[in-house]
Amino acid sequence: MAFWTCTQCGYEREARCKPKKCPQCEEKTQFEKKQEEEKK
Repeated sequence: MAFWTCTQCGYEREARCKPKKCPQCEEKTQFEKKQEEEKK
């Protein structure tokens, strides 16, 4: 799992695959992978 951040509005989502559309701003934008915290 990875955290994805919308470059338009900053919406964050945890998913395996890169989201295609942001549910927050309804834009088909680029999602950037956010640094994942280490799980122990």
